[in-house]
Amino acid sequence: MKILRLKFILKKIFSESIYAKIRFFVNSFFWRIKLKFNKKIDQQPQIKRERGFIVNGIIDNYFSYHLRPKKNKDFYLRSIPTSFNKKNGIIIQGNIGKNYEFLKETLKFYKKIFPDNTVIVSTWENEDVIKLKKLEEKNIKIIINKLPTSKSPGNTDLQIITTSSGLRLADKLGLEFCLKQRADIRIYKNDLLLYMEALIKNYPLKIKTQYKNRIISTSLNTLKYRLFSLSDFLLYGNTKDLLIYFNELSYKKSLLKYEFGSEPCFIEGTPIQAEIFLCARYLSNDLGKVTFDLDFWWQSLKDYFCIVDSNSIDFIWAKYDYDIEHRFYKSYSNQFSRCIEFSDWLILYNDCEKNWKKFMADHERYDEKYSLLKNNFSN
Repeated sequence: MKILRLKFILKKIFSESIYAKIRFFVNSFFWRIKLKFNKKIDQQPQIKRERGFIVNGIIDNYFSYHLRPKKNKDFYLRSIPTSFNKKNGIIIQGNIGKNYEFLKETLKFYKKIFPDNTVIVSTWENEDVIKLKKLEEKNIKIIINKLPTSKSPGNTDLQIITTSSGLRLADKLGLEFCLKQRADIRIYKNDLLLYMEALIKNYPLKIKTQYKNRIISTSLNTLKYRLFSLSDFLLYGNTKDLLIYFNELSYKKSLLKYEFGSEPCFIEGTPIQAEIFLCARYLSNDLGKVTFDLDFWWQSLKDYFCIVDSNSIDFIWAKYDYDIEHRFYKSYSNQFSRCIEFSDWLILYNDCEKNWKKFMADHERYDEKYSLLKNNFSN
């Protein structure tokens, strides 16, 4: 009842003007403590509920926060069903380990975000296979891969094996496009596949190439000055193209075939492993040979790939400072950003004057311990 509300009682005891001053004082004192997270802003709360609180002690910066539901039961977004959605597969690859519960919940989220899509989980024989097999349903497939006998830098072969086996199954099922992600990543973006379709249609390949479409990656860990550093956390593309990107030829045999050198492999101070190796190999497969300099790397980004902002596809990488929302690709501490965002990629695509060499004329170079030799990213 209105007469029992504290606001009403205080106005009766004092006056409207004194109540307003009291409220201003209380808000000024307690504004750094956030207790209610489901406040309606323009008729809609960000989330349904949250039982915790934040004490904001930030003085010299603006502090903002973003909440994502941990559990599927608190997630209400849905995707619009389209015929294009059914052409897509979702591949979750790699080691699971302690992330089993995270993966299990992710699959529940994906029933809402990707209801018409086959989700393929491709992992290893040393996982708890019995628990994993319990996750299988009509649209959820589990692939158990045999571990290789030898290791490769940056676990390159491990990624190749789990991803390629998932892609082969997707291709066998007639899925034209695939979204490949790590097992410790979760996407929250509804209508993500429609967004991917729009990018593929709006930015077709303009060069003469054997590939069918661009491969789309994210700003998280796609680096401007580290050569061929196309983030492999999450990739989207034509299944046939991705099968070439994750060609099953092993790391060591690929070094020989593409004349990259021998292990440990460094070219112009660039470590040829993991995402760098995969990207350089993909380009070499089409071009015959790649050049290890910034101009060639940026031209390749323009010609073969597309970069989207990580926050535009709303995903969380549940590892390494995940509570810092824009880590790696947002920084106000230097004159330039280390990562490539969609705005940067669009500058490349439209041949706008970029002047990126004004801040760093040479690409990042590493020693054989994989340490950055010259760090220009902090003042």
